[in-house]
Amino acid sequence: MPVLEKTLRRAVVELPASRKDKLLLQLLSGNPILQEQMAFELLEGEDAMATRRAALQAHIQTHTKGFYYNASELLICLRQVCPLLAHHVKITDDLEGEIWLLLQLLQETLTYQKEHLHTLSGANEALGQFLAKRAEEVVQKLAKLHEDLHVEFEDEVNAVLPLLHNSAAGYAARKLGLPVRWK
Repeated sequence: MPVLEKTLRRAVVELPASRKDKLLLQLLSGNPILQEQMAFELLEGEDAMATRRAALQAHIQTHTKGFYYNASELLICLRQVCPLLAHHVKITDDLEGEIWLLLQLLQETLTYQKEHLHTLSGANEALGQFLAKRAEEVVQKLAKLHEDLHVEFEDEVNAVLPLLHNSAAGYAARKLGLPVRWK
């Protein structure tokens, strides 16, 4: 996002309150993401973050525990979940929640969809790459968190990584340089 010049910033701060309000409303009316961010911050209660996470968890469980005829069908459904997670983070700035939700997606897919990840073949190679990329994303996002928070995620990450390496996604995980054990 471009940074405001200091002179422009000072001029905006010095505007009368009524003019600032009018400008703010004009900005909000043309930007639905900003509207949702403001609604989340100003209108939703303290439990809003937990409610949003729970809704996404339920959505992930629906997709990961479902019945799929093949790995391609499963991959299509899993790819529909990732934009929802990205939108959640864009609105709430919930990086920790994104990590938990990605870990849940990985854990449940590797647990409940074993038949699609039993052996590496051309049919499930894309699914394996998708899962390995999500695991890489988790490790990268964890690196951005404060070290004190790593303890909260250590058990879950160390449960997911061996499952990933022991599945058809293991080849893609090794190519990406993902460890079998984190920390």
